[in-house]
Amino acid sequence: MNEVTAEQEPGFEAIFRPGPDLDLVTVDGETPSLEDFAGRILVVNFRQASCTEACDAQHQQLAKAVTSLNASPMREMVGFVTVVEDAADIDTLDAENWSMVRSQGGLEELEARLAAVSERSDEAMMIHLFDRQGRHVGIFHGIDFEPLNLLMHINGLTNAHPHPEPEGILDRALGWFE
Repeated sequence: MNEVTAEQEPGFEAIFRPGPDLDLVTVDGETPSLEDFAGRILVVNFRQASCTEACDAQHQQLAKAVTSLNASPMREMVGFVTVVEDAADIDTLDAENWSMVRSQGGLEELEARLAAVSERSDEAMMIHLFDRQGRHVGIFHGIDFEPLNLLMHINGLTNAHPHPEPEGILDRALGWFE
């Protein structure tokens, strides 16, 4: 799946890392974590108040993806989170699965922590993907991505069957032969 997405989308970067603590705060003061999205795909992007045209363009592309996704059965399987400095600064779709949040440690610190796993040195804005087990599995760099490519990758993640972690030494040893 990663290879197909990378062929179609130059801005896509496949990664596979444990998901970090996101230290998010909703407008209502709730503190969601990756565990709150367990069993769902999580899509995270950032919107700094000082970023205007580029952020608007990325936001519009993401809105297209959210609108298309929410017209499908995947709607219940995916959550979108935009980390902002001030939630009042941004218009969102009327979508139950797209939230505006702040980072307790600061937007720039969280953005830098997530960007640090990238092997690319560009300063392009990023959209981060987390699988159903909370692992950081991909990044869409920049604003020129095709919403359909993001949707297709999310679809692949929703259809990926999780592999249970082996419980003991015997299970791990038998897993080597599978």
